[in-house]
Parts: sequence; structure tokens; C-alpha cells
Amino acid sequence: MKNINTKKLDNKNILIVKMDKSMLCEVSQIASATLGSSFVNEDIFDNEINLCAKIDEKIVAYATTKFIDLNYLKKIIRDKKLHLYEEFTKIGYIDSIAVDENYSGYGIGTLLLKDTISKLREDKIAFAIMAGWINKDQVNIKRLAIKEGFKEEFIIEEFWKEDSLKFNFDCTACGKPPCLCSAIIYTKKL
Repeated sequence: MKNINTKKLDNKNILIVKMDKSMLCEVSQIASATLGSSFVNEDIFDNEINLCAKIDEKIVAYATTKFIDLNYLKKIIRDKKLHLYEEFTKIGYIDSIAVDENYSGYGIGTLLLKDTISKLREDKIAFAIMAGWINKDQVNIKRLAIKEGFKEEFIIEEFWKEDSLKFNFDCTACGKPPCLCSAIIYTKKL
């Protein structure tokens, strides 16, 4: 396994590594606790960028990103409008970033997002988008998104409803499908 980045956390190394199938169980547990059950499955490996943060061989966080085209983007943003330049034929959709609650607040999500952005640039992706989950009037990724230069665009109501029904995932806020949570869309020119 290749180390992508190493940082310190209370004298412990944080390794950012490429996710592989052996990590799926731990990644799924983090997703279930933070986002909802059945949110992550083997389809995650269809994504172009999947990273995990490890401390002492334990997976403590993950980030997934897929490359999308303008048609897929239109499905995500529905009837909303984004001003995009024609050169953005391929877009990085940062699908999820989740950190084990015991390791939250240590900058691990920031490390994952920075490494994801770096990988997007390596792949010549010039535009990124991500959805921030609105849970009890708080946006889970807002501080991180703004700190890393993402622009808040607009809110999409019931953002995960269709996917929660299609993939049968439970939301930590709504419970059983359908998920009625909204999302704030963030964008960044890379």
C-alpha cells in the first residue's frame, strides 16, 4: 500500500492511503455511524478517487470522489443553475468525507479533502463539487468547505431521497428511507 501523506496527531502518524477492498468493512462502519447504514457498499470502488486515513493500522476516516460529466451534474443539481465554463467537461464530485466520531476535530477530514483536491488536479480536473448535509440546521462540511476555498451555491431539498430509496440506506437523522435531508452545494475551481 502506498502512503500518500503523513501527518502527526498526538504523536501518532496519520497515513492517507488509497482505499482497497480489505478496508470496506471499516469504511462502512464509519459511514453507518456518521451518515447512515447501507450508505457505502462495493459500488464505492467504481469511484476514481477513494482515500482512507489510518492511525496505527486502524481506518479512522475516508473520502470518495468520482469524475462526472455535465449530464450527471445536471442530475445532482436538478433545476438549479451553476455558471460553468465549457472547458469543465469532467468534474470532480466529492461524494463523501466521513471521520470516525472518536477522531473528529483533529483535521483528518481536512487532510483527506486536501489530498483529494491534489489528486483531482493530477488528473487535470479543474472543477469540484460537493454536497454538504444539512442536519438539524447544521451543515456537516461547511467549515471545512469554506476553509478550503469552496463557494456555497444553493440548497437542494430532499437531496438524498431518490438514492436512499434506490439503495435502501438509512439516514442517521431520518431513519428508514426515504431520507428527507437537504444539502448545500459547494463548488471550487481548481
